[in-house]
Amino acid sequence: MRAFFEGLVLLAAVIVYFLPAIVADAREREDAFALTIFNVLFGWTVVGWVAAFVWARYRVSDKRLASVVTSKRRALGRVTIAKIVARSRQARAARRQSTLSA
Repeated sequence: MRAFFEGLVLLAAVIVYFLPAIVADAREREDAFALTIFNVLFGWTVVGWVAAFVWARYRVSDKRLASVVTSKRRALGRVTIAKIVARSRQARAARRQSTLSA
């Protein structure tokens, strides 16, 4: 009888440990596998388990994804413009040098 209860407690502990992965699978998240791997690797810490559970419960919206993509595009655009400006300044400085030395 004692072995039965020990097995029952072990089963309950495994279910609680993998609860974030179970929730993610039940909600049919596209990143359920990544969440499960995170849960397996970091779920033994309280912080990792809570983070996995919050991740499983948090809904991914198209609006949020669109805002992330927009901000990344803007950042890439800023970097590209900065490089173009720097290159044109270098070319202008090189022309001045060649004009002064000629």
